[in-house]
Amino acid sequence: MGIEIEGAQMKATEILIVEDVVVFAKQVKLRLESKGYSVIGIVDNGPDAIKFAEDKNPDIILMDITLNGTMTGLDAAREIVKSKRIPIIFLTANSDKSILESGRKISKNSVFTKPFSDNELHMAIQQVIISNAMASMLDKD
Repeated sequence: MGIEIEGAQMKATEILIVEDVVVFAKQVKLRLESKGYSVIGIVDNGPDAIKFAEDKNPDIILMDITLNGTMTGLDAAREIVKSKRIPIIFLTANSDKSILESGRKISKNSVFTKPFSDNELHMAIQQVIISNAMASMLDKD
């Protein structure tokens, strides 16, 4: 979904989905695209998420905490935020409070436990978009 500023429509927000359950990832992709977002990739493991973030620089990453392979979503997110300023929203079935808190500390954005509503996710994404737009405007001043 683009933001309209002074009559100019900006490009659709580009989102990377990092999720080990392919069916769930495809469902989220369809849900996001129906809201006007552009899902530019789906990966199922941490190393691919890091490489994708470095190569494609998505606007937002939706990251599961449990991924294929030995690297967790928390580990991948830590690596991504070291080198990129890409907002990460965690989507997870994990309900361990300490793990969820770790996710909040890494991303500074929302952490949703599955299942979540389309509205909740849409609002979280919009919050990130607005925060980024405001930060960008402040950087220019």
